[in-house]
Amino acid sequence: MNITPPAARAAAPHRRRGLKALTALAGATALWPLGATAQAFPTRPVTLVIPFPPGSATDAMGRAMAVSAAKALGQNIIVTNQPGAAGTLAAGSLAVSGNPDGYTVAIVPASLFRVPHVSKVSYDPIKDLTYIMNFSGYTFALVVPQDSPWKSLGEFIAYARANPGKVSVGASGTGSSGHVATHFLSQKSGAEITFVPFKGGSEVLTAFMGGHINAVIDGGWAQIEKQAKGRVLAMFSDRRLPRLPDVPTAREAGFDVVTSSPIGLVGPKGMDPKVVKVLHDAFKVSLADPQYRRMLELYDLADAYMPGDEYHRLAARMFVDEKRNVEVLGLKAQ
Repeated sequence: MNITPPAARAAAPHRRRGLKALTALAGATALWPLGATAQAFPTRPVTLVIPFPPGSATDAMGRAMAVSAAKALGQNIIVTNQPGAAGTLAAGSLAVSGNPDGYTVAIVPASLFRVPHVSKVSYDPIKDLTYIMNFSGYTFALVVPQDSPWKSLGEFIAYARANPGKVSVGASGTGSSGHVATHFLSQKSGAEITFVPFKGGSEVLTAFMGGHINAVIDGGWAQIEKQAKGRVLAMFSDRRLPRLPDVPTAREAGFDVVTSSPIGLVGPKGMDPKVVKVLHDAFKVSLADPQYRRMLELYDLADAYMPGDEYHRLAARMFVDEKRNVEVLGLKAQ
C-alpha cells in the first residue's frame, strides 16, 4: 500500500527532474576541464621551434608564418631555433617531451623520416608525433660558384671523376635530403664526391661564399643564385623550375636523382584534436599572408599544403621509402 503523503507524491516528479538536472550538471562538470581547455586554447603564448639556425630559408618562412598565425590565435608566437641532427632535433625533443598541451610545436623537414634509419633515436617519428599540417617543400639544386669552370652537370661530374674526393658538396646535416641527393649523384655517376655536413642552410651558404666547399645541394640555394654568386647546374626535382627554364633536371642530364622534401608542422603525440584544429586553422591562415608568400618566392619553396591526416599518411610512406634509400646507399645506424 502506498503511504506517501499526497504533497510528497506531488513533489516527487519535481525532485526527480531536479535530480536528473543535477546528475547532468555533475556529468558536464566532470568533463568541463578538457572541453574548456580545448575551447579556450590558447590562453598564453605558443612556441614555434625551427629546426635550423637563424638566417636559413626555413627560419625566414617560419617567422613569416608566426606573425600571421599569432593574429589568428590571439596570442603571441615565440619563435626559437633548435638546429641539429639534420633538422630533426626539434621534432625529436617534442616526441619525448610527454607534454601534448599544444603550446609547443615544431617545423620538420623530410629528414625526420630518414635520420632514424641512420642514427639511434629515442622516438618513433610516425607514432610519437601529432601531424598538424604540411605547408611547403624544398627544391634542391646543384649550385657552384659563378666563376667556376663548370657550366653543366656533365662538366662537374667529369671533373669529379678525374679528381676523386677533391670535389666537395655541402648540405644541412648527415642524413639530410641534400646528403642523400649527393650520395645518389655520386653513386649513379661513378664520381667520388666529398659530402660536408652543416647544422643548417645559413652555415652551408657561408661556407660556400667563403670558398670552403665547391658546391651546394641544399634547400636555401636560391639566395646565392639570385645574387649572381652561384650558377645552377641542375635541379633535383621531377620537372624544371619555371623561374629557371633553361636549367635541366638531373634526370634530363642523364642522372636519375630526384629529391622530394616536404616541410610540415608537428606537435607531441596525444594532442587534443580540438587544439590541433585551432593550431591548424591559424597556421593555414598564414599561408595566404603576403610576407609568407614572398618567402616562398625568395627561396623557391613549394606551395604544398595538406591537412594533418594526409600529411601523416605521407610521413608513413616516406618513412618506409627512406629506409630503402638508406639501405641502397649503404648508410648504417650510428
